[in-house]
Amino acid sequence: MKKIFISLVSLFIVLIISSCGGGAGIPINYRSTEITIDGKSDEWGTELKQIPDQKIWLGTTNDDKFFYLCLVTEDRIKAMQMMRNGLITWFIPTNNSDAAFGIKYPMPNKMPKREEMMNLGREMFQPENLSKLVDMFLEKQNEFQVLNKDKFSLSLLPLENKDGIKLKIGYTENKFVYEMKVPLAVHEDYTFQIAALPGEDVKIKFETEQNEMQAGRSGGMMQGGGGQMGGNRGGGTGQMRGNFPGAGIMQSFEPLNYSTTIKLALPKWNFSYLRENEN
Repeated sequence: MKKIFISLVSLFIVLIISSCGGGAGIPINYRSTEITIDGKSDEWGTELKQIPDQKIWLGTTNDDKFFYLCLVTEDRIKAMQMMRNGLITWFIPTNNSDAAFGIKYPMPNKMPKREEMMNLGREMFQPENLSKLVDMFLEKQNEFQVLNKDKFSLSLLPLENKDGIKLKIGYTENKFVYEMKVPLAVHEDYTFQIAALPGEDVKIKFETEQNEMQAGRSGGMMQGGGGQMGGNRGGGTGQMRGNFPGAGIMQSFEPLNYSTTIKLALPKWNFSYLRENEN
């Protein structure tokens, strides 16, 4: 009984601290099902919520040791943008912004060779060809970068690593899916952790960067019609030139820059759990 009482008091203190910590974050659900990082969104169900003004859905959850994330889009241009320019996912603890770090994956400049892309031609944005393109792209993506808050590289890690970070991209049923699993600040064996515990707030930010051409270059490298997927725009010829078919399409799209603050979920304690673990 003494152990049960101590556990209840400890839980009560945690709840009080979390409720008095400002409460700015949007509460998320504690993980209720097994999540396999496989580039599929089947397990996420109603956890996926649409990002305002974006054709992107985001799901987040956590347990007592890890944070899980799923990003889904049916927008083929957004998918190409993330693959071509790379995507940085930032984790910024609200109580310790200096401990912020980012995971850069996909890595930019690792697209398939131009010859391989040209074989797909103008129809690259059709669902069946985009699936082939993603498959080619994933063959080049076997590592990710960990950045500090100033965007300096801290480490370059393989997808298969011993640091507890798991990443996977998939494209099924016309959906581009990006899944991620990252350790929380409860581990001793992992180098990179989100510096937050269940009940605390974390800011999550997604950022795609502009490549050199989008940032200001002009000329033949950026020419090309096709303002719509596989079509012409403004009387253009529809011919696509540049590093790969569709380079002109990418020119006019703003980089993704979205952030949200979440409150990591606390476990759902119950008396039966306490009784089972009193010894």
